Amino acid sequence: MLTDLFVSSGDDRDEQISLLFGDIVLKVLGQLEEETRIILSKRVCREKDAPHELMVKLAQDSIAVAEPVLEKSPTLTSEDLVAIASSASMAHLGAIAGRETVDKAVTTVLVDRGDTAVLSKVAENQGAEFADDSFLKLVEKARSSESIQAALINRPDLPEEAANALLPFLTEELKERVSALGADNTLVQLLAERAATEVAARAHKLEEAREQSNALIKDVVSKKTKIDDAVRLFARSDRTAELGMLLARVSDLPPAAVSQLLFSASDKPLVILCKANGVTADAYKDILTMRARRLRIGGLELNAAIQRYSALSEEGAKRSLETLKQSGGAFGQKSSADKAAEEAASAKKNIPFASSR
Repeated sequence: MLTDLFVSSGDDRDEQISLLFGDIVLKVLGQLEEETRIILSKRVCREKDAPHELMVKLAQDSIAVAEPVLEKSPTLTSEDLVAIASSASMAHLGAIAGRETVDKAVTTVLVDRGDTAVLSKVAENQGAEFADDSFLKLVEKARSSESIQAALINRPDLPEEAANALLPFLTEELKERVSALGADNTLVQLLAERAATEVAARAHKLEEAREQSNALIKDVVSKKTKIDDAVRLFARSDRTAELGMLLARVSDLPPAAVSQLLFSASDKPLVILCKANGVTADAYKDILTMRARRLRIGGLELNAAIQRYSALSEEGAKRSLETLKQSGGAFGQKSSADKAAEEAASAKKNIPFASSR
């Protein structure tokens, strides 16, 4: 009845009424059951003139009693909330994190003490303000929590330093969500800048690699570098284009034709090409390993290929290479005679059987 009188008096009540109400309730508060204290808390939690001492007492009660006051009471000051948050349970901190507004002094304590649920809730709260240091601590704690990361990406007040620290460990799904945000979002701008930087760096790296490969091939052709060194480098790193270019340059053959040999079903032309240019058996094994990965060649087949390579002499390979180059039909380059024969055979297959009389 007393609470009804206090609440119903509304804006007309004076300070004396509030103090009197507080004095009376505080005297009997310890004798009230929790259910009654919960009802009291819910009735007075929104009253701006509610007795300050009473509201602090209710805010320090069990979470069932304290929650309405911690979430809604305009009577609690920042100092009150800081004091409560410094020692209260995570449930109490979670209730504070859900207030309509939470100032920097309070969020500092919440960030320092809060668990993942508290941090996610306060980070989602657009009415919460954070000091730059608190944002950085939040980001650090977000490393192992996708829920905190998800809350942070939607904050328009995220400072650039914190945003830079957050980006590296965002999941691909969260990055996609960031991309869908407005262009004025700090993370969106940083993500675009980072993507542009990565593309430029990748292009620069590819260009550097291409220049290094060309320089290495040039050194092999001029005999400054052993061909085995280049073969091992290109084969072990699966750089088939560079390996094809190397073998083409040292053999004076078209690069496109030589590249086809690397993974052709028959290794005979490749054996001739490598042997004729002085590629040792050890270096050739790296090429075979590269072929085996792509063509799924088994161990027995690999051993047979190594034996074929060892059986061919370098002089014999050089003669075979010259013969094949002169024929014009090797290394994927069909001669005009070969093409004519193929066309004739194809046409012959399409001639229908003549009817016998």
